[in-house]
Amino acid sequence: MTLTASESLKGTWVSIFRRKGGDGTYTRLFDNLDATQRSTLFAVLKLRESELPVIGSVQDSGNWLVLTTERLVWSIRGERREVAANTVRDATADLKQLQRSDSKLEMRQLQVVTMGDGEYPIELEPGAPLSGVWNVLKNLGARNRSAVEKAR
Repeated sequence: MTLTASESLKGTWVSIFRRKGGDGTYTRLFDNLDATQRSTLFAVLKLRESELPVIGSVQDSGNWLVLTTERLVWSIRGERREVAANTVRDATADLKQLQRSDSKLEMRQLQVVTMGDGEYPIELEPGAPLSGVWNVLKNLGARNRSAVEKAR
């Protein structure tokens, strides 16, 4: 049985998330979310036919995030944002914020940088969950930059 491109991508990202981070209380691999968390996310996001959910985060009804094989969708304080996965160029941390805090284990925010130079803050559970998501987004950005280079 051959994997679809979405299944293969999901497998790669699941592996990176497990290796470089891990599940937390409210930020986890989507398949590891509890039923209530999954239903909360399905209520705010209708998956496309070819799209697979990879990582989910549900802090409360106004603060959540889903990374699928096709897009990153999130809400901070009820403000919903969405970027196509193939437009993500990088994920970075605010180094000034990092210097002000005692440890990167307390860091809760990343900046998602898109190919069009847009920058969007996302908030995640600190520690292993944030680290896992950061590394997955870094992988996604590297894939996209490589695809642009090959197209030239």
